[in-house]
Amino acid sequence: MKKTILILFIVLVSISFLQGQTYRIDYQMTYKMDSTKDETIKKKMILDVKDNVSKFYSYNLYHIDSLGSNQIRKKASDYDFSVIRKTKDNTTEKYFVIGLDKYSFKEDAPKFDWKITEEVKKIHDVNCQKARLNYKGRNWEAWFAKDIPFQEGPYIFNSLPGLIIDMRDSGNNYIFTMTALRKDVGAVDPIAETIPVNRKQLTKAYLDYYNDPYKELKAGKAVVKVVDESGRQVTPNFNQLTELKQKDIKMKNNPIELTDAIKYP
Repeated sequence: MKKTILILFIVLVSISFLQGQTYRIDYQMTYKMDSTKDETIKKKMILDVKDNVSKFYSYNLYHIDSLGSNQIRKKASDYDFSVIRKTKDNTTEKYFVIGLDKYSFKEDAPKFDWKITEEVKKIHDVNCQKARLNYKGRNWEAWFAKDIPFQEGPYIFNSLPGLIIDMRDSGNNYIFTMTALRKDVGAVDPIAETIPVNRKQLTKAYLDYYNDPYKELKAGKAVVKVVDESGRQVTPNFNQLTELKQKDIKMKNNPIELTDAIKYP
């Protein structure tokens, strides 16, 4: 029944696609933080498309925005993989949380050299066609639906002649699968205030955090209670904690855009 409703809605969208309306596509994102392990994380993501702007962000940010509390939104930190793309000025803005700070990085939108194949199949009973892409260290396979008349997809990916329904890299480090599609949803502004940076400044912020990940704690900007096995509060051993954190950061250095991975010492 759910598939039937989705197919019917796709048909309606293909017939009644109009400027000025917001279309929302839900994706199930499955990814590996550590490429050497089989463990994966599942994350619900949202793609909002309206006129010349598309916004890709987590369901957690949408939920926080819908609560209408500015104070709660300021505390939200689920910015991973968030992107706002503006077709009119051909820019892509990405968002990051490093330590206690939120950053935004704007750059020219990439041009994708898609290789569209003749291979077709049905996904959720929707006719799809396969395309391949080599981009920033990963080989991607995408299935797009020509019957859905906008050239959008998950994260920064776009410009195929139809909506991307399923996309994954050759190592299954990142998988995006569309789960829902609807229109006339309310406008959402999921991104709170950020610090604008360029690529060099963003890299420096990551390296500074790696070198001293507990800087805020030591400076009293954040408070964490550390207890021993008996429940007694103890003074944190920051040298030991830093070593463990640095090891964890290196293990989880597996970004979508692989060639942009930070080179930690």
